[in-house]
Amino acid sequence: MDMLHGAFGYAVLMGLAWAAGTRSGPPPWRTVLAATGLQLVLAAALLLSGLRGHVFAIVGGLTELLEVTALRANESLLFSGVTGSEFVRAYGPILALEIAAIIIFVASLSRVLYHYGVLPWAIGQLSRFMQRLFGISAAESVSVTANIVLGMTEAPLLIRPYVARLTQSELFCLMTAGMATIAGTVMVVYASMLAGAHPEIAGHLFTASLISAPAAVAVAKLMYPETEAPVTAGGRIELEKEDTLNGLDAAARGASEGMQLFLNILAMLIAFIGLVALVNLAVGWTGRLIVGEQGAAWSLQAASGWVLRLPCWLMGVSWSEAAVIGQLMGVKTILNEFVAYVELSTRMASGQGGLSDRAFLIAVYAMCGFANFGSVAIMIGGVGSIAPERRGDLARLGLRSIVAGTLATMLTGCMVGFFV
Repeated sequence: MDMLHGAFGYAVLMGLAWAAGTRSGPPPWRTVLAATGLQLVLAAALLLSGLRGHVFAIVGGLTELLEVTALRANESLLFSGVTGSEFVRAYGPILALEIAAIIIFVASLSRVLYHYGVLPWAIGQLSRFMQRLFGISAAESVSVTANIVLGMTEAPLLIRPYVARLTQSELFCLMTAGMATIAGTVMVVYASMLAGAHPEIAGHLFTASLISAPAAVAVAKLMYPETEAPVTAGGRIELEKEDTLNGLDAAARGASEGMQLFLNILAMLIAFIGLVALVNLAVGWTGRLIVGEQGAAWSLQAASGWVLRLPCWLMGVSWSEAAVIGQLMGVKTILNEFVAYVELSTRMASGQGGLSDRAFLIAVYAMCGFANFGSVAIMIGGVGSIAPERRGDLARLGLRSIVAGTLATMLTGCMVGFFV
């Protein structure tokens, strides 16, 4: 019954993607069917087969290694007084310091791996496979593949010479892939935050970002079909060369970029959480005027739970669980997935989360993406700096890319519901 529920929801969400699009051409059935098939195969292989134990063990071990290594600097040199075991036992960990260490270290390591050709080789191999399977352009396939491990502003750098010449459909596909996946840097952070809620959370987050990539392509092409002739259609492109001098230069530059990313996350959290709290005060005051003190408290989160309850139910969860997941999806969209995962972790730790283990995993997969309002600004600033002439297109497609990214991760939520 759960599989039928999820399959029905998957079909309806695909229909919503088509209805919310431009409908400027025939639906790209080849791309949609290939993306759905690839999602199904990857999900089955990583969640049901014997491959799961090996992949999840590798991802979990690597995530733990990166976390322990990153926090070593905090404990031994920089913040030993407030990260030592005695301080943590007495007052708890300082989350901001742990996040900073993980992001900076993983960003630095990623730069080193790119400098020595490890990441370009992996991205190149997988992107050529996706190009042949989906029938998309080389530029699209590279950017979509890169978004599985890189952020929404780092991935377009690999196709820097082509960004200005992307068609509208290609640009929208690039944006949707950025919204529907997460970067490896923050994946380690989220795995650390949710480790207490599920022992295999790192493997699930990796799987979520991986299988959301084909969903992003399907949704993007349903909403914005290709009607032009892409410059890189049917061909291959060379990935943008790294401009670092050596491994040390790459490590230093990655650390600097990681610090900028951490400060950006910190600033957005402070600003957006404060703004939402301010709006909630006004909304709550209005609610008390209308329904009185005895009525349910009004808030943006409660409103989003009400609006998104039906779409979340389509992912295959019960109606009561859909209300909780709808609130979390609203937090993720209005603020970001970081805050939503914090709230999910708190709910599960309290023992009153209102979610079964199955619904918890569906929520984890559905929230595993950057589709939120703050990401639109990041996308315009990051991709717009590569091709300033495309800023208008980025701004025009921004809100639609949030819808597309959210639908893609919800399709992933439906898919994982088949196997858990």
